[in-house]
Amino acid sequence: MKLKLILKTAALVMAAVVAAASLSGCGVSKSEFNSLKERVAALEDMYGTDIPETASSGSSRASKATPRPTEEPERDDRSSDENNKSSEKFDSDTVGEDIDVIEYDYLDNDGKKFAFFVFDNDSDYDVDADISIECRGSNDRNLGKDSKTLKNLESGQRSYVGFELDEDTETIVRTVNYNESRLRGTRLSDIGARAARAQGGVNLTVTNNGADDADDLKYLVIFFDGSSMVGFDSNNLPNLKAGENVTLPSVCYEDFDRADVFIAVTD
Repeated sequence: MKLKLILKTAALVMAAVVAAASLSGCGVSKSEFNSLKERVAALEDMYGTDIPETASSGSSRASKATPRPTEEPERDDRSSDENNKSSEKFDSDTVGEDIDVIEYDYLDNDGKKFAFFVFDNDSDYDVDADISIECRGSNDRNLGKDSKTLKNLESGQRSYVGFELDEDTETIVRTVNYNESRLRGTRLSDIGARAARAQGGVNLTVTNNGADDADDLKYLVIFFDGSSMVGFDSNNLPNLKAGENVTLPSVCYEDFDRADVFIAVTD
């Protein structure tokens, strides 16, 4: 920039001298004119007459610069970011709003009390559920606590947990915390179960439709007469190889018109 100003000044000096001579009608002495030419020539010899590209202003230089592209993270980093984002999005209370829980209470002929909680997962997440209950009797007396974990409750699937209660239980306080499941072990979506009416109850057929062996499974059959629960049967299932099925008898000692079947992965 300094060089450009020097050359511009020299040109103006010469122009001014020539203009002054023309306007005034007075001549400039040859010695003065030659002296000025020598000064301009000296400047040209010292700095040259061409202004290099790098002497441009900052704004012009910036306009010619190639912007550095934003670097994409490696695929592993992107995957990690997506996983972290997924974890940040998962919220137990929000997910729980899309999971229906139905409680079935039952008192058998021996005076034992049971509670079954059926979970129907309509959320977008596969979950594990930590269920804690507190049994309370008359005058809100604490009769004891219990807890279980419901595993591999995939989106679109249903499963259950069951508790045996204190005989004096009048109310149950239930707390559920959901976690995003890694689906380790047998998946509920690979297991098919149906109940066919038979004398004294139903025949329960469970099939492993997955590619791997299925183990650590249990079943629950709830018998209904209308909307009332009139009995249940629950037990562990034998291990099933891929493509294998098993049929078991399930007995009900009361009249019933419907039997619902639920499968769970044991904790």
